[in-house]
Amino acid sequence: MYERNQTRYNIHHNRIKRKINYKRLLLPISFLCIITLILIASSSLFAIEDIKVKGNNNISTKEILKSINYYMGVNLLTVKPRQVKEAIQETMPIEDVIVKYELPHTLILEIKEREISAALNYLDGFVLIDSNGFIVKLASKLENYSVPIVTGLKVVKAKVAEKPLLEENTAHFKVLLSLIESLKPILQELSEINIVVDDNHNANFYLYTLDGYQVFLGEFNDKKITILQTLLQDVRKKGMGTGLLDISHNTPIFKPFHIEPEEEKE
Repeated sequence: MYERNQTRYNIHHNRIKRKINYKRLLLPISFLCIITLILIASSSLFAIEDIKVKGNNNISTKEILKSINYYMGVNLLTVKPRQVKEAIQETMPIEDVIVKYELPHTLILEIKEREISAALNYLDGFVLIDSNGFIVKLASKLENYSVPIVTGLKVVKAKVAEKPLLEENTAHFKVLLSLIESLKPILQELSEINIVVDDNHNANFYLYTLDGYQVFLGEFNDKKITILQTLLQDVRKKGMGTGLLDISHNTPIFKPFHIEPEEEKE
């Protein structure tokens, strides 16, 4: 009986001893790992020698690289993707940047550019914005852009990669952006989006199509936009000519601009 208990004690004691030895061994190993990581991070072993840019169409690679050229020579393993993204978005109209690595010396940037959705008058030209309101470009003409012009808002300051500063009606600009997002399926059919602020400071919207139709939307509502495309198609098929489509209330009303006189009966 004594021998059995002694054996159990020895086994238990050896286990405890091994655990203590493992703990003692773990400390210097952890220390060595930390030292190794510090040495790698501070060495030129993974220094950035090349930055590849993918996915950009309207913004040149040269422009993008110019905004982050100070990363050249930096250790690849110390680069924080979020900081790279913010550095590019600070001056470039970029919606998203995915940062990847290609060891040992290459940083890869996958770019998603902002899409131009509308134009606002500014000075002698135009401010081109995306559906989030960020300025993608300043242009003197709109010949190469199939986007509607927004009227009824006055831009007093504009800078690429930022939102325009308006003289007034800033709150209505947010509503406009929601409208633009909802109109995406037919945005290229529109020539103008006009904002009229009523006496109650509510924004009412008029839409103008490239083929001559006028749509009175009234206040913005997603449900109105859902039926708008179908209503326009229906009016065009009936051959009633161009006119005003009023969908500001529950029942849509179409009023032709030109009513053909009825032929006199013989």
